[in-house]
Amino acid sequence: MRRMTYVDKDGNQIDQSFENRKLLLKFFFVFSIIIPFILIVLIIITIVTNNKCISVYDAIKKASLEYAQDQLELPDVEGDNIEINIDNLYSEQYLKSSSTDNTVCTGTVKITKYKETYVYTLDVKNCNNCSIDKKYKGWSKLQNNYPTNKAIIEVIPYYNYYDRQVITTKWSDEYEESELSDEISDYGINLPLDSSKLPEIPPEATIVDVENKITYYYKYSYYKWKWYDIQGDYSDFSSEKPDGYATIDQNTERYTEWSEYSLDYPEAKEYRKIDTTTGYKYYYLNENNKKIYYNNGKYTPKDEVDTTIYKERDDEKVTLYRYRDRQWRWYNGQKRNYSNRYESTMPEGKPYKDDGLEIIEASRNNWTTQRDTNLTDYKIEERKVKIQFRINYEILSLQALNQPLEKSEFESTVGENISKFNDREDKKMEVTYKFKYRKS
Repeated sequence: MRRMTYVDKDGNQIDQSFENRKLLLKFFFVFSIIIPFILIVLIIITIVTNNKCISVYDAIKKASLEYAQDQLELPDVEGDNIEINIDNLYSEQYLKSSSTDNTVCTGTVKITKYKETYVYTLDVKNCNNCSIDKKYKGWSKLQNNYPTNKAIIEVIPYYNYYDRQVITTKWSDEYEESELSDEISDYGINLPLDSSKLPEIPPEATIVDVENKITYYYKYSYYKWKWYDIQGDYSDFSSEKPDGYATIDQNTERYTEWSEYSLDYPEAKEYRKIDTTTGYKYYYLNENNKKIYYNNGKYTPKDEVDTTIYKERDDEKVTLYRYRDRQWRWYNGQKRNYSNRYESTMPEGKPYKDDGLEIIEASRNNWTTQRDTNLTDYKIEERKVKIQFRINYEILSLQALNQPLEKSEFESTVGENISKFNDREDKKMEVTYKFKYRKS
């Protein structure tokens, strides 16, 4: 077959089949540009519409929650639900048309309690392109797992139950406050660090609650002083004769506080008492196996160190020294007549109290739960806390029903609504779920 040829105005031959292919190539070139552009425009329109509808749905959900909190009662039993008419959200001013794309939508919102949250199942109508029957297809099949990334989900609860026995243990032995954890437990109280003293429960039991009982114990100490009869010309306390005072009053003898421990032996004085002890450098190892020393690595007596933290010490030891001094008041002229013993209240004939001769004397009485309500300014109340614990635990039977039932069947079977049944101490309801969602 001969190829069809033509000539141009200059007489040159033209291959007509090639010219036809050039026209087809131009068509495909234009088509390859226009089609992607149209697709991009459609995608943008879809995204914008979808975002707009999500915004509408979120506004309806928020208004539904506020309405339910104010006008109704949110379900507190798993699987229970309430249904809200969207018309009421507009009429009660919980929702404005400006929040729903300048459209007054209709339909319903079902709020279902699901574990610790709520699921909102929207059936929105007359809402332009955001109407559920326009934007979505029918429901999916039931599935066992919660569908993620789905806008419209319905939760279908199924119920079963167990026979339940709740048992309370006896109170435990007492714990000191220092024996408790600093963290608040799931039961709202501080639990013991060592649980060995807690009451035992059967291995098949489940703890429902842990209770504590706090008991306050009281003990009392007393401020006591030496009392005297006249003011007289007396000095402050001093170990050595102060200038201007002639005579020592032996009845005013007292000791200073102990000095800090030191490596240096203190100067000896006839009125000084010197004490010795052994000192070490105590430390613990941190996570990098580095020694962290107590008291900046100074030698320290054992009784000043918390060895539950600083568990290690260097082998090297030293002798440490401390001291305290006896002191007296010194006087001129007439001597005071001091009481022979320390007393809390003024003895007869001695109206003056020497605040420099003060002691605190602990009561010989044991700790008691009886509090003294007649406290005076010289009586010191010491108080400590003891805590006991007891455990409430449950023992469950096998599941009562052969298979879980939907709400209406379950309530018909047990003869009570789920809220009332859920409050029973002798039964424990179990809720499982299936789910479905609107297909895109």
